[in-house]
Amino acid sequence: METLWESRFALRTQRMTSSLIRELLKLTQRPEVISFAGGLPAAEYFPVDRFQEACQRVLATQAHYALQYSPTEGYLPLREMIAERLSRYNICVEVENVLITTGSQQALSLIGALLINPGDHVLVEQPTYLGALQAFATYQAEYVGVPTDDHGICVDELPAALRHGPKFMYILPNFQNPAGVTLSAGRRERLIALAHQQGVPIVEDDPYGQLRFEGEHLKPLVVEDAEQSGNNGKAYTGNVIYVSTFSKTLAPGLRTAWIVASPPVINKLVQLKQGADLHTSTFTQMVIYEVAKDGFIDEHVRRLRQVYRQRRDTMLAALDRYMPSEVRWTQPEGGLFLWMHLPPGTDVRTLFEEAVRRDVAFVPGDAFFTTPNPPPTARLNFSCMPEDAIIEGIRRLSGAIQDVQAKAVPVPAP
Repeated sequence: METLWESRFALRTQRMTSSLIRELLKLTQRPEVISFAGGLPAAEYFPVDRFQEACQRVLATQAHYALQYSPTEGYLPLREMIAERLSRYNICVEVENVLITTGSQQALSLIGALLINPGDHVLVEQPTYLGALQAFATYQAEYVGVPTDDHGICVDELPAALRHGPKFMYILPNFQNPAGVTLSAGRRERLIALAHQQGVPIVEDDPYGQLRFEGEHLKPLVVEDAEQSGNNGKAYTGNVIYVSTFSKTLAPGLRTAWIVASPPVINKLVQLKQGADLHTSTFTQMVIYEVAKDGFIDEHVRRLRQVYRQRRDTMLAALDRYMPSEVRWTQPEGGLFLWMHLPPGTDVRTLFEEAVRRDVAFVPGDAFFTTPNPPPTARLNFSCMPEDAIIEGIRRLSGAIQDVQAKAVPVPAP
């Protein structure tokens, strides 16, 4: 029954939905469930002692500043640290290029508010990050989907997609959420060249770039853009908006991320952020700075790489051991996820229900597509479960897949 409030909701809320992942997580909170569903870092490796020391130090020496309002752009020492760390990846920025946000999700929401008018097209990978789709849908975006393969977005299909006139492209080049794939060096170069030719900006979402376990570091899109436009070595003024976060390297509960962009873009984003929350928590920013400084974050990230690589390897070995031959999966070189291709005709929702009945959970892949009738897929997270649980969880999931297959009507492979 419609309430008085429902008749007063803005029209844009009609397309807003709850996050499928958030809803599924509610079903998997029982302690006996082995969950590969959330995009969760390993909580047992949060640097709790370092945070306790940092909190005490900030309150003992700078409480008058930490508990006060502060500039919308963010805590200056933290912005300087971010700019210095980005320079290691040849991302040449000044503090004027850096805005601190309350998590990457706020960054995506602010970018949506800045760029999207109702009905504007946004070009996205297929599949793509569900949180970005939620953020952009708030501003009534339409989507142009371009498929991906094991080497990232299929750039040969971009020219046709760009004829739709997208306002921008949203790309996750490193260990993509959900598929775990990485955009190859050649495709990065071609993507930026096409963006320049068509005059279409890019939002580069890079939450996992530091979590590379193997292979060569690849040039960020923001660097490729600077080089192709002749801006390399100078403060960044190009056509890429770069987003990253401390959620995967320190702790997600702190909700602290950043945007790198040309100063005119940052200035407009600052105005939007002032209307959203004035500024990200001063205290949190100062604590993150104290935790990360003096090289600690580099040491901590090296440790995380070792832990997550071992867990990824454990999941890959378990998949090889237990999964039916018709099931395929990606081989991520970093990040938190791998992507499973299920047998044609698999009812993924039925499979999810059967898996939860067996006390194992994953995320059905259709949530990450904007195109109709996507293939049956699943996202698996390997970072937050110990190795024995990963092995047992994959064994249970394999049993669920085989059970659902046995009951299904065979569908010919395409």
